[in-house]
Amino acid sequence: MVAVAALMWPDGSGTFDDTDGTRDTSPSPSRHTATDALPASWTGTWKGAGPGSSSGDGVVNSPTTQVSVPLTLHTARPGDIAGRQVSHITDAGSGRDIGCTETLRLAETHTTTMVFEAATSTPTDPSAGVLCVRGNVYTLTKTGADTLTLGDEGGQAAGAPSRLTRSS
Repeated sequence: MVAVAALMWPDGSGTFDDTDGTRDTSPSPSRHTATDALPASWTGTWKGAGPGSSSGDGVVNSPTTQVSVPLTLHTARPGDIAGRQVSHITDAGSGRDIGCTETLRLAETHTTTMVFEAATSTPTDPSAGVLCVRGNVYTLTKTGADTLTLGDEGGQAAGAPSRLTRSS
């Protein structure tokens, strides 16, 4: 009986050669193709504004008067950091910015839809005492040359913009 074992290094870059037991360091094929990448037509700055929401309970969710979001994207492959979004959410009671700033990782690519996950999340205004969590998921669909539409299932705040347009 012959046993064969294949080992991958944590970086996915090599196996042991079956003849002398040394590590094969030849480049491994790319896991992603150019079609997996965030297209250049998505890169740049996008902006959107929403009305906020008066339905907050004042304890866990604050009533808000407006939400504005600039989103900056650059080319990336799935798993890579693709950009950053800054939520400016105005608290109805205090007028403070209770939004979060998130670094976004490209999670999935589809023909006209991209899924992003917040790799980091910090308060947009650190003095506001807001708790921001990473891991929020956002699905954006390109609905025009200069328009992105935000899916409903993401981690966005109530009253957030549902559409972002390319900023000049």
